[in-house]
Amino acid sequence: MLVLVTKASDDYWYEFKEVNTIEDLLKIDDSIIIKPNYYNKDVVQYWDGFKEEDISKLEKAKVNVIIYDDYIE
Repeated sequence: MLVLVTKASDDYWYEFKEVNTIEDLLKIDDSIIIKPNYYNKDVVQYWDGFKEEDISKLEKAKVNVIIYDDYIE
C-alpha cells in the first residue's frame, strides 16, 4: 500500500512509501500518527516544492503517516 509521509515540523516536506505490514509503518519513525489521507491536488497546489508528477501518487495514497517530531494543534 502506498502511503503519504509528512512531518509535523515541516508544512511542505513529504515523501511516498510503499508499506505492506504494520511493521513497515512502524519502521518509518519512532513517533508517528496514522490517519486517512485527506490531501488532494487542490490542497497541494499551495505546497512549495510539491511535484506535479506526484499528484497521481497522492491520489493512490489512502493513508497519511505523520512523523510526530513537533507539536500538533
